[in-house]
Amino acid sequence: MKKILDINPVVYTEGLRGAMEDRKKLAEEVRQRTAGLIELHSVFLEKGTASIEDFYDEALDVPYILEQVKKAEENGYNAVVLDCFADPGLDAARELVTIPVLGANESACHLASQIAPRFSVINVVRESENVIRSALIRNGTIRNLASLLTINIPVLALEEEPEKSMMTIAQASEKALKQDGASAIVFGCTGMSSLTEGVKNQLKAKGISVPVIEPLRAAVYNAIMWILMDISQSKEAYMPPRAKLRKLV
Repeated sequence: MKKILDINPVVYTEGLRGAMEDRKKLAEEVRQRTAGLIELHSVFLEKGTASIEDFYDEALDVPYILEQVKKAEENGYNAVVLDCFADPGLDAARELVTIPVLGANESACHLASQIAPRFSVINVVRESENVIRSALIRNGTIRNLASLLTINIPVLALEEEPEKSMMTIAQASEKALKQDGASAIVFGCTGMSSLTEGVKNQLKAKGISVPVIEPLRAAVYNAIMWILMDISQSKEAYMPPRAKLRKLV
């Protein structure tokens, strides 16, 4: 049996209740689809921010993310998934451990680039736009971006009025397809995971059939592929940190 740790790189609040329930659903889905070969466990940070919506949030949370990544390797996990579309601390985490570390943004956008020539990202708030663009530049998928559409709903407000959130996301997706030339949709926040089926149903009701990629699932199933292929990030690229004085407090 293999284990994947899904690190929610924020502290838990009630605004994430639906997202947490969705992760339990995903864990059961993974168990069934892999005939019990893969177990998916989820954790939150003990310290940090309630959501990551800008570079400041990301900088504050990365040290605590790296602690969880290191613990995962020490506790026998076979892979780690960073449950945030910003891919916070991804490169540093890959240097820190030998087990695979997968990012939601990188996984989702590479998948989108495989199945469509151009994709659009549905983003939460304006503060996140530069974070997302920077991640796309870093992972090389910016060339396939048709548009980045912001719905102006903070992460922790997505579940307050789920029907409204799903309608807003579906409308943005329709605009991306009809006006921006996208041929696939990527959700720009893993906090949208519990809304995925509702958005797909709304698009289907309008006669729109298009791949909709939920980034957490893209990362989890990417991690499963890495595990089954017995492959991890190259240590020629992500070299272990050199021993030196690091005075942190």
